[in-house]
Amino acid sequence: MKNLVSWFAENHVAANLLMLFLLIGGAATAFTTKVEVFPETDLDLIRISASYPGASPAEVEEGIVRQIEEKIAGLAGIERIDSVAREGFGSITIEVVKDWDLKKLLEEVKAEIDRITTLPEEAEKAVVSEITRRSLVINVAVYGDVPESTLKSLSKKIKDDITNLPDISLAEVRGMRSPEIHIEISETTLRRYGLTLDQVADAVRRASLDLPAGRIKTSGGEILIRTKGRRYFADEYRDVAVITRTDGSKVTLGQIAELRDGFEDVDDSGRFMSKPAAMIHVYRVADQNALQVAETVKRYVDEVRSSLPEGMEISYYRDRSDILKSRLNLLLRNLGIGLVFVSILLWLFMDFRLAFWVTLGIPISFAAGLLALPYFDVSINMISLFAFIMVLGIVVDDAIIIGENIYRKQEEGMAPLASAVEGALEVGRPVIFAVLTTVVAFWPLMMASGTMGKIMRNIPVVVILVLLASLVESLLILPAHLNRSAEKRRQPVHGTANRKISVRWLKWVIAHPYARTVDFCVRWRYATVAGGIALLVISFGLWKSGWVQFTFFPKVEGNTMRAYITMPTGTAVERTREVVNHVEQAARRILEESGKDRPAGEPPLMEYSLSLIGRHSGRGGTIGTGGHLGQVWINLLESEQRNISTSKLSRLWRKEIGTVPDAQSISFRSEIHSAGNPIEVHLSSDDPEQLLAAADALKAELQRYPGVFDVGDSYLPGKKEMQLKLKPAARSLGLMPSAAKVVAPDAVAAPDDAGGGEADTVGGEGVRLDDGAAHDHRADARQAVGDEVFQ
Repeated sequence: MKNLVSWFAENHVAANLLMLFLLIGGAATAFTTKVEVFPETDLDLIRISASYPGASPAEVEEGIVRQIEEKIAGLAGIERIDSVAREGFGSITIEVVKDWDLKKLLEEVKAEIDRITTLPEEAEKAVVSEITRRSLVINVAVYGDVPESTLKSLSKKIKDDITNLPDISLAEVRGMRSPEIHIEISETTLRRYGLTLDQVADAVRRASLDLPAGRIKTSGGEILIRTKGRRYFADEYRDVAVITRTDGSKVTLGQIAELRDGFEDVDDSGRFMSKPAAMIHVYRVADQNALQVAETVKRYVDEVRSSLPEGMEISYYRDRSDILKSRLNLLLRNLGIGLVFVSILLWLFMDFRLAFWVTLGIPISFAAGLLALPYFDVSINMISLFAFIMVLGIVVDDAIIIGENIYRKQEEGMAPLASAVEGALEVGRPVIFAVLTTVVAFWPLMMASGTMGKIMRNIPVVVILVLLASLVESLLILPAHLNRSAEKRRQPVHGTANRKISVRWLKWVIAHPYARTVDFCVRWRYATVAGGIALLVISFGLWKSGWVQFTFFPKVEGNTMRAYITMPTGTAVERTREVVNHVEQAARRILEESGKDRPAGEPPLMEYSLSLIGRHSGRGGTIGTGGHLGQVWINLLESEQRNISTSKLSRLWRKEIGTVPDAQSISFRSEIHSAGNPIEVHLSSDDPEQLLAAADALKAELQRYPGVFDVGDSYLPGKKEMQLKLKPAARSLGLMPSAAKVVAPDAVAAPDDAGGGEADTVGGEGVRLDDGAAHDHRADARQAVGDEVFQ
């Protein structure tokens, strides 16, 4: 090491070239590296989802979930399996063992599921996919008191415009129902023409079709043949022939049905500022810059606002780049303050040139760390910026130690080159070990497992890289600069230093109070050691006694209050909407009351409100769907602009809402990010009744503890269900549990020509009772079939 330090100290050009390389390379990397709000990570999760239309949660569990679980349970590489069965849908989530080949396991899971031959015929094919995290940057709300069709068409146009903007390639419209063409035919009309809904659906399906018909090679070239028949609007289906007779006459869909353009019948809607709204989610993909994406969207929103139709408004909300921008500003501000204070303190007690070169070590170390970040798959994000802020206070320590020792050698009259080399080597070994001990302290964070471990690895990578860079700068670059500075200095070092009052005062403190304290501690060494052990024991006692609280992942208060409403499954969406409106109005009342004391002219506490019905959404995406779910988001002013905390407003909000008797649960959140519930207990059993009883008993026990609140479980009862079971006599009547058509006995169904009256359906399609000859027996026959067939 001596030869390396000596060579760089003597060849200042090489040291300057190394310094410039690090500074320029770091600056270039800072402008070209990926900038994101939260670090992208592989979640090591595989999801299996399958739809089973019309099935109850119990049927989904028995027919799909259990079969898939049993098939994949024996695969190597699976850490844990979590499954959810909902009405008409089943989902299985597989947590993969750390460092396992996820792609290989994904193919193995697909192969095992393909081997299952006992899944219900009505169930759709299971979809196996890797769960990935998409980087949502900013949301755009298009809202107003306008028809849903207008809102949807305008939001789709705005979404297309946003994706065509530079640096943006992915945006999605949420909160809007998919369009549908509604064809309604009365039961009377179906009977009159002897039709079934299947026959009508088949006619519609055959009439709306684009079909390739091959190609023709001619002397002039090749011609493709394609039948164009797909229809996109309700009016285009009016001429579809449902019945075609031999005489050329036909019955069209427009003659027997009501056709209109509409939307699918799902309970999914959103409101922004209490008005119907469509939400556009804008994402950052690949190497796109989150800050640029957000700024581009904001400029577009400001430009398009004035051109919207009357009654329509547009706004952006939940800009996730704000926190990234504030973290970046905090780093730059702290960096500037640190540079100034370090320079002033070193100048007061040493020399201006020494202060300058030592302070320059901070940006050099940061630039070197930025230069190496891409090679360790670390981007500029909230976590890595936090690491830069944290290491800012310790990165300059080794440069100060080495620089001060070189300065002391120069004060003693040693030659510039000799003082630079000897001063660096004398404390070089302790400095190296001091840096390595810090590196060792942060190294275990790189070995953490799970999703949180992949996120937290950003901190040790940044800290280690910056500390190693500061070590290189203090041993190779700093001695060369101090050597060069000493050669250019006109006066001896001791002549300048002695004229500084601050230097003389510092030397007096070192020679008298500090030296006496050290001497006392050395002479009474056993008492000193005993005192240190006593302080350690007292500190441990304070922690174990509860005076010092322990939180593994503290909640960071944000500027958004959120309420998640869960009604009993099957609750009418109108009732859910009433509860959501009640919750939103309660928030407006407490914010209005809390803002009465604000000075005149100050903005209100609430920036915007957002309510969603039909789903619960979290950072991980949609975590529940159904008309019994709702949520309300209230975004507040920045904390610097208000004198009341978000948590206090949330407590007032909870109190203002009061008790909603028929609500399953209403939970509140106000933090920026949470690692999850403080305590989770997982219970499992093959007996659902025993499982529910155990969960209820555990909840009752937990609620007895002081300070415990919002105790709930993941179980939700299903909708009310009418179950039909065929009696043994049904088989003799020709009925089966399947949905196939059956032919009723003659005693029940009269021939078609017995009369031309109205037809009734009993027990399913194909069982018809016509007016006329069979009229006198119709009621008795219907009653007989009902009593003998169904239990």
